[in-house]
Amino acid sequence: MGGNARLRQPPVLVVAALLVVAGLMVAWIGQNAEAVASGQPTVAWRLSPASNTVTVRLAAGVGPLGRRVLAQSRLTVTEAGKHPVSAPPGGKVRIAVTPGGQAQLEALVKGPQPVQKTLTVTVPPRLRVVASRRDSAGLLVRASSPLRRLSRRPLCGADKISFPASAEEAVAKSPTRCRARLRLTAADGEQAVLPVTVPSLPEIPLYSFASPANRAIYITVDDGWTPSQKVLAIMRQTHLPVTAFLIQKAAQENLPYWRAFVAAGGTVGDHTVSHPFLTKLSLGQATVQWGQARRVEGKWFGHTPVLGRPPYGAFDPTVEAAAYRGGLTTLVGWSATADSDGIETWNGKPLEAGEIVLLHWIPGLGAQMVKLLAAIRAQHLVPTPLTPASFAGQVPQQHSLSGD
Repeated sequence: MGGNARLRQPPVLVVAALLVVAGLMVAWIGQNAEAVASGQPTVAWRLSPASNTVTVRLAAGVGPLGRRVLAQSRLTVTEAGKHPVSAPPGGKVRIAVTPGGQAQLEALVKGPQPVQKTLTVTVPPRLRVVASRRDSAGLLVRASSPLRRLSRRPLCGADKISFPASAEEAVAKSPTRCRARLRLTAADGEQAVLPVTVPSLPEIPLYSFASPANRAIYITVDDGWTPSQKVLAIMRQTHLPVTAFLIQKAAQENLPYWRAFVAAGGTVGDHTVSHPFLTKLSLGQATVQWGQARRVEGKWFGHTPVLGRPPYGAFDPTVEAAAYRGGLTTLVGWSATADSDGIETWNGKPLEAGEIVLLHWIPGLGAQMVKLLAAIRAQHLVPTPLTPASFAGQVPQQHSLSGD
């Protein structure tokens, strides 16, 4: 029994350790209680690399006296070699600091609970524009350090901003010329501002009339959903030049017919991938509509289209800029339409030389073509292939005519 009693007694070292821990806890509680009772304010600071300023302020101490002591305390901040700057009770002090070094700030608090604290602030180096150059895509700026990829609105209108490399920022051209101040933000928060001028994208003009030389008239047929064997037979028999502005999705359904159309002397033009209102799309979306249809139809028919017709005749500077980006050289409108109701010209008069006539690949197109050719012969006009050269000396349209 006596031996077991001795084993249950705690060792002397354990008792001593427990006493030490208890003492430390009592001391900590006493210090904390003293801080709570005193309400001593604390000095807080924040560096803003964008403006290279340090903001120093007082924060209320803990405990019921914290706010009362803070209201009676006054903060003064001094940088070596400069005049001290004071803040009103509860206010802030802003000190300008030099980029690329360390600033030593002495914060002095006068009041019921005075505080003195040295603040060491490391300021990142100033952001510099190392190089900037303009090219066919827009503007490329190279900075002295990695940039922060902030979510950006377009610089001007539709000038999209991207980051080709960690220290590079690119501004893409848009349909309109852009003059603005480009703000660069480094990963460390430093900023630089660069006045920039981004030239506008070239725009592909749209023509509704072509050259009237030699009594020329131009026949165009849109979409491609319903190929016409009768029109193909007329083309083969009379060598009639016809330009088909094809929707990619429509052409894909009848590729053998369109290859026969090209073999018979027909020309394929770009009428986009899916026939949307291009004026309701972004520059990038409209570019895809033009460019994808053009490339795909080039593979199908052995000749990449350079003429394009905007669906519904809807165009604006963005649509024209997208046509340029998509690889087209000319946009084509029309000045006359032919359908089951007859022929209608832009001015209500009979067909004239230089007219571009619009029809559609729909049931009954063969009969419409026969009537159109009769009207063309009656006016002694000559159906002529439509090429970019057909628009030499012509004035581009500023507004589209109605249609689709």
